[in-house]
Amino acid sequence: MERRETILAACERLLHRYGPNKTTIQDVAKEARIAVGSVYLEFDSKERLLEELSTRKHDLVLQAIARGLASDGPYGERLRRAIDARTEAYLSIAEGSAHACELVQCTRDGVQSARERFHSAEHTMVCELLRAGGRAGELDVAKPEVTTRAVLVAYARFTPPWLFSAPRDESRSLLRALHDVVLNGLVRRKKR
Repeated sequence: MERRETILAACERLLHRYGPNKTTIQDVAKEARIAVGSVYLEFDSKERLLEELSTRKHDLVLQAIARGLASDGPYGERLRRAIDARTEAYLSIAEGSAHACELVQCTRDGVQSARERFHSAEHTMVCELLRAGGRAGELDVAKPEVTTRAVLVAYARFTPPWLFSAPRDESRSLLRALHDVVLNGLVRRKKR
């Protein structure tokens, strides 16, 4: 286990400096101060290394979402906190280096595999919150699966790669405005 963690740490350092396309297994072995064959004993390819590191980054984002969804309060506020936490977790990943974002957004197969698993888990978590909010009578969700997809599409602007290309303050301001639209709607309700 120690060798595996040493390899992952070395790979992540190199990825932050050079990105996934310019980092080789040989570079990782040299950075980890181990033989190339030892890297292959732990990971059969660079894609598996990337997948593991990407999964770890995505897991941090999932943990942030889970904390928001599990918080106390009305279900709409829980969703708001989860999306805010997701956004901040992504922004935190981006602080690592110019290439740090590539572990959650590049087109490499390993990253894409991790990203697909992330999206499936995220969908499941949000869908369960919407179902629970519907059962509690707080949310009007006739079709939780479809509504979940719509909500996640609406908030896609606050995920990679778009989130990483916009000024942070602007993104946070737009996110607050979108929360108002998604959670409160635009149509005025008649007072009863």
